[in-house]
Amino acid sequence: MADLPENDTTEDVVDPDLELEFDDEDELESSTWALRYPPLVSMLAGLLIAILVMPSALNLPQNNPTQTLEFAPVPPEDSDDPPPPDGNFDQLGLGSSESLSGDGALGGDGPGTTTTLPPPVEKGQGGNVSQFRCVEGRQTEDPLAPPCVAFFDGDNFGETYQGVNAEEVNLLVYIDGGVGDTGSSRGREARPTRAFFDLAGADANPEPDEHVYIRVLRGWQEYFNTRYQTYGRFVRFYVYFSPSDGTAESRRADAADVFKRANPFATVVGAEFHGNIDAYTDSMLKRGVLNFGDYLGQDASFYERFPKLLWGFSPSLEIQSQQYSSVLCKKYQPFPVDHSGDYQGEPRKFGLLYTTDSGFKGLQKFKDSVVQRFKACGGVISEEATFPTAGIAVDNRQTPQYALDAMTKFQNAGITTIIWPGGYESKFSKAAAQIGYYPEWILAGDGDLDAEYGNQVNQDQTVWQYAVTTSNQPFVPDDVTRRICFQAYRTVKPDEPRQDVNGYACDFYEGLRQLFIGIQVAGPRLGPTSIDKGFHAIPAIRSQDPQVPACFYLPGDYTCVKDLVLGRWDPAARPGASDPGCWRFAGGTRYLPEDIPGGNATAQMSPGDPCLGYDNGFRLNAAPPDAGVL
Repeated sequence: MADLPENDTTEDVVDPDLELEFDDEDELESSTWALRYPPLVSMLAGLLIAILVMPSALNLPQNNPTQTLEFAPVPPEDSDDPPPPDGNFDQLGLGSSESLSGDGALGGDGPGTTTTLPPPVEKGQGGNVSQFRCVEGRQTEDPLAPPCVAFFDGDNFGETYQGVNAEEVNLLVYIDGGVGDTGSSRGREARPTRAFFDLAGADANPEPDEHVYIRVLRGWQEYFNTRYQTYGRFVRFYVYFSPSDGTAESRRADAADVFKRANPFATVVGAEFHGNIDAYTDSMLKRGVLNFGDYLGQDASFYERFPKLLWGFSPSLEIQSQQYSSVLCKKYQPFPVDHSGDYQGEPRKFGLLYTTDSGFKGLQKFKDSVVQRFKACGGVISEEATFPTAGIAVDNRQTPQYALDAMTKFQNAGITTIIWPGGYESKFSKAAAQIGYYPEWILAGDGDLDAEYGNQVNQDQTVWQYAVTTSNQPFVPDDVTRRICFQAYRTVKPDEPRQDVNGYACDFYEGLRQLFIGIQVAGPRLGPTSIDKGFHAIPAIRSQDPQVPACFYLPGDYTCVKDLVLGRWDPAARPGASDPGCWRFAGGTRYLPEDIPGGNATAQMSPGDPCLGYDNGFRLNAAPPDAGVL
């Protein structure tokens, strides 16, 4: 481990190599040009013929044509018109991304990928020894892994982008420092602060007292490099633990420091405690670094600021709005009440709850979009109420009077069904119980409302038993050894303690998997443009495993998950557990919006449905933050 120097307050600057401008020269009339330069015309004609009929270094054959086993259709070049998609969730035929900001970062502007799906192979074809063990035609056992490219032996074009050369790709994992982690195999482990690790260089040899995150990231460095095709390059993991203050200035200084030290091609963010992570992300994006993370609750404009550089796992708010509204329109608006303690069988009358918290502007945009879509399908909202603070489990700064007033108004108006488009709050259910009001509750999963293990224990359980949710989160089995991330990690570290794999290694799996899929589908000429083309060429394939979302990228979209589950709260689940209750999701099935089945809200639900098992860790505030740090 090496400590970083004091904070560098260098201003954020855009790498000048990333801003390429082209000035158009004045064009001469072609007839005048030809008359003045006839010998040159002849020479150019001869050169054109030579290019067409002779081999060219600009159009090399594939070095290993029988093993071009990549992810998706060859995207059209920027000059080609992309074929029209058959539908939002059908086969995609996409080119490079466009946005209001233009084409975005360059780099890796090379060939795309193919749809060739290989049979399971253990050896490369053409006499080449396979570098990877393919699993049923995929790169790994994970159903979301790309089709296997078992062998590559050719030109990877060397330095195709910053942080990339012929031998390595630099990856920075950014983690909040100064936090005490409990529950690892070694008990409580204090994270270092301002600490920089090079897991393939100066810190390649494990230290006996190193933090659990360093231990598990060593395993992921081995796993992804030995299981995903990186075209002759080793993805080198750098890890940085931030200071504990988490100010915007500190985040920007972190970005300046680690950019100098690691020269990263990409960064995966694992910071969630100290706030102001956007300052770090923006600083890295301005330097041309690709960013991969969850970015839950962000709208499309968040990604469009830096096209091809910012990639999220969770869907954008616009996509989530389409999902949630599809549930409201297909399974609620046309049918009578079917999960209420007061109004069973009656015509539905809808009320709306939403937050006015200034820290959740995205949720307010989300609410507006949902209301517009709901009204478009014939829905009518009869009453509305708001809550001032979101994302806090117990907030004693506000009396519960606003919740009591809202629930009394809803009850008096005969509201049978409450639409709640995100923002965690626990006073409404308690107020409803206080006045004996038991309507239906339809929650939009926002990472807090759809989480378990303590998040819902703050709700009144006699009321909450009538709550349902939509959630984009993957299924987490109660038996942690069945988790895909757990099984993947144990293939390289079979003796790693169970609690370290489940509680810490799995935290990074989705972000790292998304990055390595991007590297593979980009092909050997690695850069933001080739990753963008590769991602946008992934076909729309429905999920066959509740742990694995349907992951593909729509035009102008930079997010992975496109499907959801329908869950109903069961307070009696997990009897005897310290945090009882769970979201049981219908049939253990994930749905694209177009696949949401017909029938009333609970038509596909049964008492034996599996628990979703999603836990947001410590993202939800247990109590209001200290006013001294606001």
